[in-house]
Amino acid sequence: MITKELTVKDDAGTDYGYCMGGYSLTSTIDRITFPFDSGTATYGGNLSGSRYDAAGCNSSNYGYCMGGNNGNKISTIDRITFPFDSGTAAHGGNLSGSRYYGAGCNSSNYGYCMGGNSSYMSTIDRITFPFDSGTATHGGNLSGTRRSAAGCNSSNYGYCMGGNDGSTYSSTIDRITFPFDSGTVVHAVHGGNLSGSRYGAAGCNSSNYGYCMGGYSSNYLSTIDRITFPFDSGTASHGGNLSGSRYDAAGCNSSNYGYCMGGNSLTLTIDRITFPFDSGTATHGGNLSGTRQSAAGCDGTDFATLFV
Repeated sequence: MITKELTVKDDAGTDYGYCMGGYSLTSTIDRITFPFDSGTATYGGNLSGSRYDAAGCNSSNYGYCMGGNNGNKISTIDRITFPFDSGTAAHGGNLSGSRYYGAGCNSSNYGYCMGGNSSYMSTIDRITFPFDSGTATHGGNLSGTRRSAAGCNSSNYGYCMGGNDGSTYSSTIDRITFPFDSGTVVHAVHGGNLSGSRYGAAGCNSSNYGYCMGGYSSNYLSTIDRITFPFDSGTASHGGNLSGSRYDAAGCNSSNYGYCMGGNSLTLTIDRITFPFDSGTATHGGNLSGTRQSAAGCDGTDFATLFV
């Protein structure tokens, strides 16, 4: 059955995707204008400080860069106001503790930072939009410890895909149900598995599907896995491939396209997939303003409030 993607309303945040920070230790925020298919991303401004291995999420009005590593793991949450095109991100508050290697996702009202850290955490932190001060709440835990996973979301669920649990690379896909707001520890539902184990992948989503792009598992991967919402069991399908193998890239999406930005060996490539992507090879849509690895991605596309 062919599913039709939703149509987006006009909103300033929906026009752009952002690539925030990255290695080697930059504060640069690049901006791409949808539907980005050629050329070079524009330099949109800076984070409040240099960092890499942060997690990204967004509301329809703001983008967030959560945690990361600036030589030490940090708890800083930076906030950019859409459509961000210059200046410096505001320090919007902090995670419940310092961490990096987390995965980000969001509902319309909340942002989540899932797992992370050199000590392999299961913690899921939650911020309430429009988060601009204070400390994120500890909203619960993943089904197990995980870092370097990929995050995506539908309007009702958030997903944490793959990662590294300290002993093995994981194929686990955990699912949280929004608004995931219990004051006690709530374990995520184990929703199924990727087509193979990996960590360091990039995540994005359309209104009907979630995508896990690239990653590492004994070697660099070009694999793009696709899950169909509301995914709660089984195995993701192999939906196609990136234009080349890479990991530690950043993901974002418009209503019609998904993007995989940068990645290992400090690449500047931006790949684009057209929804509903289920076969073939992603196109090389353009480039970042400079080589980047381990950056955080966000966009203004909110599938619960911006679609009719």
